[in-house]
Amino acid sequence: MRINSPQWRKLMRRQVENAGIDASSDAQDLKIDKIIAFVSELLVWNEKINLTAITDAEEVAEKHIIDSLIPSKFIPANASVIDLGTGGGFPGIPLKIYMPSLAVMLVDSSRKKINFLKYVIRILNFQNISAHQFRVEELSDHPDFAGQFDVVISRAFTSLKKFLELSIPLMKPEGCIIAMKGKEVQKEIDEIKAAETREKIYQINGRKFYLCIEKYSLPVSGDERSLVIVRNRP
Repeated sequence: MRINSPQWRKLMRRQVENAGIDASSDAQDLKIDKIIAFVSELLVWNEKINLTAITDAEEVAEKHIIDSLIPSKFIPANASVIDLGTGGGFPGIPLKIYMPSLAVMLVDSSRKKINFLKYVIRILNFQNISAHQFRVEELSDHPDFAGQFDVVISRAFTSLKKFLELSIPLMKPEGCIIAMKGKEVQKEIDEIKAAETREKIYQINGRKFYLCIEKYSLPVSGDERSLVIVRNRP
């Protein structure tokens, strides 16, 4: 099956529906057109630089695109989103395609990956999205980024504890952090200090926060995943 084939387009539509992702039918074809353009460039560039180990068309649909879109259920329209360690643009670019009102900042330490993302942003004529080469550790004390984002998100970027240490300074007081993890996430949660266990309140660097887990399965393989969602304690 080819990425730009009618079969792949039908596969994408079906998987979006099966995953319960909100996508109005009148805009669905345009969004899939953009997904096809993005993935096509991803696979071309992947022959020169390492962007993804997943190249099978059906796996790309499920394990890259659908998996990236699952968090959209927890992201409000018009939110400012920073995607840390985005790599080939996941989950940030699929989220931007399906939620065009988002303001998205893509961050990765690899210059080659950022060059790819800037190219994609340009050819797809995206608005209100940017790609930046930073080590994530540089951002938390940066005056342009501290406390500026409604949503801080990452897919398998680093350990949960480390991700939260880096993300909490970037989050607005009323914002949230979404860590995209695999099936077994409890061990990572247990590494975080509980402040008040009766309410599932945790603490990092003096900041207290609520933490919840949303479990889901991918629509074809059935692979189990977890979203760890963190919000400030008022």
